Amino acid sequence: MLNVYGAPSTRQGGHEMAYDLLTRAYEQVAGSPLPPIDRTETGKPYFVRNALEFSLTHTKTMAFCALSSHVVGIDAETVRPVLPRVLERTMNPAELAWIDEQPDRDRAFLQLWTAKEAWVKLTGAGLQGCPKNVVLQFREGRIGVENTHVHFYTREIDGVLVTVCAPLSETVAWQMVQPDGIHRI
Repeated sequence: MLNVYGAPSTRQGGHEMAYDLLTRAYEQVAGSPLPPIDRTETGKPYFVRNALEFSLTHTKTMAFCALSSHVVGIDAETVRPVLPRVLERTMNPAELAWIDEQPDRDRAFLQLWTAKEAWVKLTGAGLQGCPKNVVLQFREGRIGVENTHVHFYTREIDGVLVTVCAPLSETVAWQMVQPDGIHRI
């Protein structure tokens, strides 16, 4: 199962909030304290000597953590208007055409942007300065990545679009961490 945890970011530093969320999520899923974390040469964080994988993201108002037994990537963006020049710099012609077909271009762009970010977090490769290099495809109404079989799961939570990328089709448990406990959403 793919577990996604979200929490309102109640203080400055969404990065720290995301790691706090990871600590709480790991303890709930694994039943033990958070193990040591290291980074790959490209900067992707991972648990040392542990079968679980994770990915973190945050916005100004929310933090999110994805925890799975398989590699995983997550990204989030606050839903907002997007300037046309941003679309042109970051999307290839097929992606731009797909965005133009959607009823809400801003949400469509943010869905593709968070998918690209979630994909590069899954692989650990990063955008390497050129988001157009991540080529998304559209098959049977689903977004995919060229020459792969990954799955994207997107959900809007409190005005934030969240996308998770996983190599397998999995059940996603979406959960919010509140002061009174963890609640499925």
